[in-house]
Amino acid sequence: MPNPHWRIWVDWDADGVWSDPGKDLTADVMALHWSWGKSLGAANNAGRRPTRNSSRNSSNRLDQAGAAGLELTLRNHDGKYSPDNAASTLAGRVQAGRKVWAAFAYPYDSFDGADLDDLSARSTPVGAGLSWTKQTSGSSGFEIFSRRVRAVTGGGAAIYTLDFGEADAHVGFYYRRGSDGHSGVILRYVSLLDHLRVRFGDTGTVLEDITWGYPTNLSRGAALTAGINYFIEIEMHGSSVRLFATDLDGGDADRKEILDGSGAAGNPSATNHGLWHDGTDPAATSDTEADTDYWGEYGGWRSFFYGSLEHIAPGRDRELGDVCRLRAADELERLGRVRLFNLLTGTSLNSGAIANRVLTWAGFSIDHRHTEDGRTLIAAEPRALWNTSPLTALYALQEEEDGLVYLDGRGHFRLESAAHRNSAPHTGARATLRDRLADSPYFSHLVWDDGAEEVENAITFRYQLGVNRGLQEIWRLREVPAIPAGESRDFLAESGSYDVVDGVNLPLASTDYTANSQADGQGTDLTDGVTVSLPYASGGESAGAEAKYQGKGALVRVENGHATATAYITLLRLQADSAYQDYAATSYRAEATGGQDDYGVRSRTVNCRFIDNYAAARQGAEAQLARKGVRRTGLTLTLPNGDGANLVQMVHRVLSDRITVISSDQGGNGVTNGGGNGGNGGSSLGINGDFFIEGMEVDASARTGEVTARWLARQA
Repeated sequence: MPNPHWRIWVDWDADGVWSDPGKDLTADVMALHWSWGKSLGAANNAGRRPTRNSSRNSSNRLDQAGAAGLELTLRNHDGKYSPDNAASTLAGRVQAGRKVWAAFAYPYDSFDGADLDDLSARSTPVGAGLSWTKQTSGSSGFEIFSRRVRAVTGGGAAIYTLDFGEADAHVGFYYRRGSDGHSGVILRYVSLLDHLRVRFGDTGTVLEDITWGYPTNLSRGAALTAGINYFIEIEMHGSSVRLFATDLDGGDADRKEILDGSGAAGNPSATNHGLWHDGTDPAATSDTEADTDYWGEYGGWRSFFYGSLEHIAPGRDRELGDVCRLRAADELERLGRVRLFNLLTGTSLNSGAIANRVLTWAGFSIDHRHTEDGRTLIAAEPRALWNTSPLTALYALQEEEDGLVYLDGRGHFRLESAAHRNSAPHTGARATLRDRLADSPYFSHLVWDDGAEEVENAITFRYQLGVNRGLQEIWRLREVPAIPAGESRDFLAESGSYDVVDGVNLPLASTDYTANSQADGQGTDLTDGVTVSLPYASGGESAGAEAKYQGKGALVRVENGHATATAYITLLRLQADSAYQDYAATSYRAEATGGQDDYGVRSRTVNCRFIDNYAAARQGAEAQLARKGVRRTGLTLTLPNGDGANLVQMVHRVLSDRITVISSDQGGNGVTNGGGNGGNGGSSLGINGDFFIEGMEVDASARTGEVTARWLARQA
């Protein structure tokens, strides 16, 4: 049975250099389980759903994509992956928190062959029946050299392609640049006169459109450093072409987007992708020869997981022997564990702007985000994100936008707006899956859910507007702490009377704080030797970064500057220029009365964390009603690795892709219906429609060669 090519890395040294020995675990992986997106658990239970509170409040976890997870079973007969094994080649480095990166490819060519062999007509080791096609007629070409390929120059330009069977594909390869823009990769090739290409040069990485043989510069990004080995990954998705680079040698670039070619589709149905060079003669100046560029391990690469080790468990398996089981989760896991104490201010803030603020406060890399603007949620009212996790805030944002937040396989944060699935390329199906192997791509098993449990036909968005009471005392210390001489204490001051505070004043001696040598205040006044500061306010020790501990209070630092005397803090209070009380609440309710006739009233109230205006509340409620107010069938599809067409879908499909599913009334087709008729050798569901992919899982076994994908899909 065909298989994708796998690559699993763990950065044991925590230095971002993925090419070091011992970091590629692929040969030791005996079994793998990966999950991504919305949970498949509910659908796999044949319609049995988690119990939800009958009031259907704003908790809506079935609509949330959780942290992606990766579980690996590693061969460990030599104790290599045992953390306490001092004799291991990884001794002292096998520990939780290390970064894990996983990718698979279909098709794929390792370029393992005899040096100087031409690549033309070479069959790919992974990709049954696929071979390289030379699209040009000159004597120039590409030849194998030390398990890489290089240009054969001097006889004109050369273009070689592989038919991936997919236009919306992921293309990846190892690359080392020597020349100045004389070579690169081909995308969506139709003919010599019609294709896209990427050119790697000294001054930039350029996406070009070739129409009638003439190049047009579509987009320019950062240059790759000459002489450095990179792993390049290109994502084609409708009219978007994005290129990501990882510096394998020095860690200077890690999954970094270096080119964004949004709007540069090329031919959207072209499935051939490959390599090119311009034929620059070796007699040219030595630093511009095309044969100084090298490609390696070219194929349909897609990173499907990037995260951190959570758990390491060596042990013995009855069948596999000594093993070590690793469990990893993506960055959403961490975003659920940290806390925010921040103030969100500004006017006309859309969902993308809010998400970026939250991610910055959470310390999430600015290089690893893709946020759509979405709707304007905040008109003018400041919002406090106080003692809440970034993940909770982002899920609330998703609900009010009626979009989707998740991390992709490169560990990049994605915010899809409410309009995302109603816009190209999601308006047309990327693949059609049927219940017959002869009509591949196919599914071997199907679990059907009528979607009735998901119906919500009365959606209320409730938002609040605060009254600004102006300058107010927002907090007062209700105890008398003792601070020893020369020491300091921090107090996290939180207002109990006001919902949002802004402009916290620096406390003034004798007015806002006093200190004494005795707890009852009857001793010597020590106020002059005590300093009170707000270290995380703007301009404090966090200068240069966004201030924190704002929104409902502040972190207050009290320092006792006396040489010998203990200072008792007999008064400590905070005042703020703006103190908001959320007295007024307004709601917008959207109802689908027809759905209520069928299912009764299914109501849910969203208590808005961000929305502060009627227009946004109305848009949010009506968007959710349009999506949830009607019954939408849910499916869990099982795709085996029965043929190459299925592997193309396993590797290249992603969340929110639209697919067509056809399950006709025909017996003997080998499909089982997990919705109660399993094992009957046929299907009686009569499904023929479009669905969006909501969640994915993959199980792979090195021992049996089986690779099984499961997709959760919801009717479009």
